[in-house]
Amino acid sequence: MTKKKYACPLPFNHMAIRPDGRVLPCCIYRWADVPSDLNIFHNDPLNHPYMKDLREQMRSDAPVSGCSYCYKDEALNGQSMRTEMWDESKKYGLSSLENNTPPELTYLDLSISNTCNNKCRMCMPELSTSWYADAKQLGLEIPKGIITNPLIENGDFSKLKYLKLLGGEPLLEQDKLIKILKQCDLPNLRINLITNTTVIPTEELHNLFTQCKKVSVSLSMDATGALNEFLRKGSEWAKTVETVDWFISNNYDLNVHSVASIYNVNVLDQLNKFCQSKKLIQKCVLVDGPEYMMPRNLPVQVKEKLKKRLEKDKNDAIINTVIKELSTPGNFDVFVENDNKMNELRNEHWKHANPELYKLLTGYL
Repeated sequence: MTKKKYACPLPFNHMAIRPDGRVLPCCIYRWADVPSDLNIFHNDPLNHPYMKDLREQMRSDAPVSGCSYCYKDEALNGQSMRTEMWDESKKYGLSSLENNTPPELTYLDLSISNTCNNKCRMCMPELSTSWYADAKQLGLEIPKGIITNPLIENGDFSKLKYLKLLGGEPLLEQDKLIKILKQCDLPNLRINLITNTTVIPTEELHNLFTQCKKVSVSLSMDATGALNEFLRKGSEWAKTVETVDWFISNNYDLNVHSVASIYNVNVLDQLNKFCQSKKLIQKCVLVDGPEYMMPRNLPVQVKEKLKKRLEKDKNDAIINTVIKELSTPGNFDVFVENDNKMNELRNEHWKHANPELYKLLTGYL
């Protein structure tokens, strides 16, 4: 498939559906740009006027404001989710743009619900029920009860070629996953399961997975040991390792998905060593919210020390992104204010989980 400068094939064959039924052209598309009535309650969300207009912009290869995340990645590293979709278009069933055929849903990014047993530092109540109590104390708006995606009850999954499953924690909703998979053409279906690595599939779900064309599992981990437990509060490192080993022993195609933030930027190599010991591929992205967690907010002298350490691996795309992030001006006071607020709320502190970072920040805190 011929790559375009700005266009992406996703809006022609794909939708990303959040737990409340909101529809996005893709999972990293800017939410603020999407109209509120673009949701699964629309009679044909793939052909909503906004999606039609977006596809016209793609056909003309014009830049789209909602795609800024990919454009930024490409400027930094020459690659992005958009370029991956072009490179792997056959795998994802993305053919309508290239072949000029009518839009057809072949790739679905489906958030089952916001039920989750973790309350990760970078998350929000819309994506985790475990965040509700903290959000209430912070004065944030919280959903009324559990948000369960209404598409599960009335969706047509029979023509899907690629299904991405996430939550919340999707493996806490295995009955719903089973219901969806029983409607799919499993021998022709590829699945990407995003899990927080605290739960394993039941025998019934595992058996359905084995009937699929391919199942890849993204294991969400941000560090090792106590720091992972801090960042992904509710997880236990021993259980995480046990879950990783279960997936390995059952021959799943695995990768580790991690988020680089101010809390772990100095120890990314430790998680990488763990991944290497398990022969796992690590995929790392830079945290994009909340803003106080961005590494740019570290003091300038600390950032310079970390950049020198990372320079030896600057040819690595992720490390290069982190180095550029550390070269960006930030505000340490914003971090301190929000970090103190969260530490007090949860009666915890990261200094024991990441003592090296705490030492680097001596005199600043």
